[in-house]
Amino acid sequence: YPDPPHKENFVRSVKNRTRPNADIEEGHRSMLLVHYANISCRLGGRKLQIDPKTEQILDDPEAMKFFKREYRQPWMVEEVA
Repeated sequence: YPDPPHKENFVRSVKNRTRPNADIEEGHRSMLLVHYANISCRLGGRKLQIDPKTEQILDDPEAMKFFKREYRQPWMVEEVA
């Protein structure tokens, strides 16, 4: 995607050790809210209790099934403790 200002900001942020305009943490948190909303909709609008530290859904194994995708071999993601 040709976006010179975005690329320049990223390179400048790496060099200066500053946060870029499109910060990954902000993107993660924004998409996490959408993910929770989609899970709730799939479960008929059920309210979800979220642990803010782990970002996991609490006391709802059915909802947690939607929280993580099943990967096919050889594309696996290993969890690090």
